[in-house]
Amino acid sequence: MGFFSTKTEELHDQYGVEDNVAYAEMFGTTGINSDNSLDEEEREDNLFFEALDYASSPEKNYLSNIQRGTLTKDGFFEVMNKYFKSIGEDDEAIVDKVLSRLETYIWGYYIIEDYINDPTISDIKILDENNIRLKKNGKRISSDIKFHDYKDYLRFVDIICSRNKVMLSDINAIQKFTDSKSNPNARLRFNISSGYINSNGKPCVHIRKVPKDKLTLEELVEKGMLPSKLVPYLRKQAREASGILWAGKGASGKTTLMNAMLDEIPEDKSGLVIQEADELFSKHPDMMFQHVVLNKGESKIQYTLKDLATNGLLTDLDYFIIGEIKGAEAAYFMNAAYTGHICWASLHGVNSTEAINKLVDYVKYETDYPRTDVLRMVRFMKVIIFMKDFAIEEISEVVGFDDEKGELIYNTIYKKGKFMKLPETE
Repeated sequence: MGFFSTKTEELHDQYGVEDNVAYAEMFGTTGINSDNSLDEEEREDNLFFEALDYASSPEKNYLSNIQRGTLTKDGFFEVMNKYFKSIGEDDEAIVDKVLSRLETYIWGYYIIEDYINDPTISDIKILDENNIRLKKNGKRISSDIKFHDYKDYLRFVDIICSRNKVMLSDINAIQKFTDSKSNPNARLRFNISSGYINSNGKPCVHIRKVPKDKLTLEELVEKGMLPSKLVPYLRKQAREASGILWAGKGASGKTTLMNAMLDEIPEDKSGLVIQEADELFSKHPDMMFQHVVLNKGESKIQYTLKDLATNGLLTDLDYFIIGEIKGAEAAYFMNAAYTGHICWASLHGVNSTEAINKLVDYVKYETDYPRTDVLRMVRFMKVIIFMKDFAIEEISEVVGFDDEKGELIYNTIYKKGKFMKLPETE
């Protein structure tokens, strides 16, 4: 099919005109979409890409004006209707469909909009224009939807970044941000890497969906994350445990369970939640939520998890919570635990007891404390919950410290659907 960008070159070479509107004005014809041999679907596709090229052309710059807030949705539709008339497109049914597709493209998420709205899909990963992978009900599958071509995919990535006020470039080849406004049902956490660092030379987009209507512990029971007998135990630990760690690999369910347990914190307690992206949230009346700010381009302004954690120690808090520990912030997290705060965090780990060792490693990266001293500090992390495949795989409690061996003493209370010891809930 001859789309606008290709036709423009032909028009320029043959007639010295720059775009399809000029062609229509010169010859009084419907231009590219006048090919009567095309069926309705092909005509609609043609018109959509023509309109998209027209709206994003440097001469018109309508898409950029929308992102800057200088062109409203109504204003955009007005200029596009004028465009359709100028090229002689008078099929109202096709025009309406194209306008609807443009609306989804600019204010929604284009061809993946249905995936964004599907509650059974938690992750969308776009590896290139022909390869979209989904995690649906916990299983990884391929999508049969593809972008029209590489240019179409690049423009999609560009508009995502522009809408969220980030710039993907060689200097900023990795961008992480959260879109918490565009979709009524989910917060969208983006991780976009550019072709500058990807071996195939193309950008990669990963979208993690966090439902705005959080699942309760009872609803998580229904979804198979945990047995009902664990609910009273988790509620008790949310109120009383000196510290809780959630361990597991990415997309194992850590954030979902943490979010549910945030709402179990008593309202007469105060808390701070710091995180890379706005995934954890609650209506708790005395809970602050902060996220990192990364420097962009030549800007030197940034606030890391370490910065937020350091500041958090100066705040009147009962609960000190880090969405995911990845580095130096671990030392300040443990400082909070050692000074009487109730501390929660998640991190990557292969089981419940190894999670503590990972936390110790992070603390040692930032400090020169001997390992034994760090282990004494982390004994305040009372409960470790290991997650796998959106389910609780194992729960261990730290019950003491072996001075002779210099190691923590654990008591595993739950493992793979079996209670090793029935948890106390009174």
